[in-house]
Amino acid sequence: MFALKCIWDIRETKFIRKLTNSRAVNIKVAADEPGLDNDVLRAQYVRSIPNALRFDHILLQGYLIFPQFLTKIDRFEVRADDIWLATYPKSGTTWTEEILSLIDNGGDVDKVKDKLLPKRVKHLEVGLPVAHNKWLKSKKGRRLIATHLPATHIPDQLKRFKCKLIYVVRNPKDTAVSYYHHHKMSTFLGNYKGSWDEFSELFVGGHLVYGDWLQHVEGFWRLHQQNPTKVLFISYEELNTDLPKMIALMANFMGRRLSDETIATIANHCSFESMKDNKMVNRENFTLKGLFDMKESRFMRSGQIGRWTDTFTAAQSQTFDNTYEERLKSLGLNICYDSEAAVRHMEANDRVVSDNVM
Repeated sequence: MFALKCIWDIRETKFIRKLTNSRAVNIKVAADEPGLDNDVLRAQYVRSIPNALRFDHILLQGYLIFPQFLTKIDRFEVRADDIWLATYPKSGTTWTEEILSLIDNGGDVDKVKDKLLPKRVKHLEVGLPVAHNKWLKSKKGRRLIATHLPATHIPDQLKRFKCKLIYVVRNPKDTAVSYYHHHKMSTFLGNYKGSWDEFSELFVGGHLVYGDWLQHVEGFWRLHQQNPTKVLFISYEELNTDLPKMIALMANFMGRRLSDETIATIANHCSFESMKDNKMVNRENFTLKGLFDMKESRFMRSGQIGRWTDTFTAAQSQTFDNTYEERLKSLGLNICYDSEAAVRHMEANDRVVSDNVM
């Protein structure tokens, strides 16, 4: 598989460099970006990502992401009964995928226990070099599709609310720490060798793979505000604080009315401790070997809210606050940075995420 991948890497790189004046011209080899060397830290990071791409100003890792498919994403055919999941990386993607898969299967754990999660929830922009697009098109029944792409880069029909989409936000401090460890363990992200100080600077600058955290969140928050019946906006902190409640919310949004007993079954199966030991989701039994260095870190680490305090300096925390808090407040979007605050907001307001629409 990796030999095949290398062949595709060579072909894709040649393809990108031959692109001409069309939509595809916005897909480039990231390492060739003019002026990249003017920012040494960013240049080192970009060149540490194997075969990194620049897609309409968004940095993407090159692993199993192919320019021919990217050029067609805006025209991707969305079905009315699709359920899409959008997240910034390390915001609870795998966790929510498993929840959605269980909801879609009526809470029947036996239907999912022996089937790898990537076979149940397909990632839009990441797929095998052969037949990825064909699978997405030929899949019968309701499709569960996930993406890390920002709202500016998703299919046009998704922007026009042809189907339902769930977005999960996680507080930026925990997201940054989790993404840092993910970079260190992920071969396709170059097994990051830089320091946490450098990584946090790259995060705040919006220079990481999949771009700026706040722009990502804001794009989907605005879609939610435009059409809350088609875009459900939830937070990692809410999932962590009251999982059964959030499962019921997502199930209702998906049009599935589940009994309290079924919700409890899904919550038990999708508890963080259960997920850590579930080889169908934690990547330890993944089909393609060599993607992750499990000696560096487990794919699913702690799952707790507020562990960022073990890593951040006071100055870094203040920098994040200065960067994000005023803008979040102006959007009317509440983010909790510790479990106590999340519990208080759930008890007082029913939700953590402030929402003046629903």
